Amino acid sequence: MPGYLYAILAVSLWGLNFVLLKLLVGVLPPHAMNTLRTLVAALGFGLLFFRGPRVRIPWRDALRILLYGLIGNGIFQWLLMEGVLRTPAGIAAVANATNPVWLALLGYLFLRERLAPLGYVGIGLAAFGVILLGGGGGGGEVGLGVFLLVLASLAWAVYSLSARTVGARYPLLVWVSLGYVAGMAPYWLLNLPAVLALPFGQLPAWVWLGTATSGLFANVVAYLAWMRAVQLLGPSRAGVWQNLAPVIGALGGYLFLGERLSAPAFLGGALVLLGVTLTQRARVRGGAGS
Repeated sequence: MPGYLYAILAVSLWGLNFVLLKLLVGVLPPHAMNTLRTLVAALGFGLLFFRGPRVRIPWRDALRILLYGLIGNGIFQWLLMEGVLRTPAGIAAVANATNPVWLALLGYLFLRERLAPLGYVGIGLAAFGVILLGGGGGGGEVGLGVFLLVLASLAWAVYSLSARTVGARYPLLVWVSLGYVAGMAPYWLLNLPAVLALPFGQLPAWVWLGTATSGLFANVVAYLAWMRAVQLLGPSRAGVWQNLAPVIGALGGYLFLGERLSAPAFLGGALVLLGVTLTQRARVRGGAGS
């Protein structure tokens, strides 16, 4: 499959996942629900891992995979849920779309990917858009949620770079599975009491189905598709397709949750997407590592 199809599949699933998460956190405590769905994802990764090739990983690379996994999985998931809890699905999807801007900056710092002057304009527009998005989304709680989602996007960008560094030395499924399980372990242990306190017998069937669907499709299928896209296209060209996720998330929030964006939030979202697009265009044209 071409790299761009992997990217489209991943970001489409992520965009719709924001809508599903908003529905689920209306019924379950957010981190308890997230623990369940990520455990479902871990089961999926485990089944795929044991069917895959066996490789030997030196301890230095194992530590790198663990560190990247902790940042891009455990820390990312905590920030994501705290942000989703505080923001509408459309705003959450847009705030989380700042990932390409972080990828551009990190690629410039660590992969020697050059950024054309237009890219700095894009970064500035995206930053201003995030401010408007937080301020126009409904108060200080939404602003905090936007900030946490931007931090989550930074954590994911750091993890995405691992696809071009330590990840390039091993089969995709091997290092992604190990990084996921190892990185999520502290999060699971922290939230185990909340999971055990859930009224399992009183939960409707759609909650179980939604939790499993979110875990398998957003955390396994989309996850593997995205990392494959980064490997095939590079962080620059893969990141371009992330602009599709907030559009899908906002549309899903409108259709399924009845969400409406205020004028400042709508303008902020538009500036974020414009800034991301300019940054990506500058990076793709001037990037040495893409």
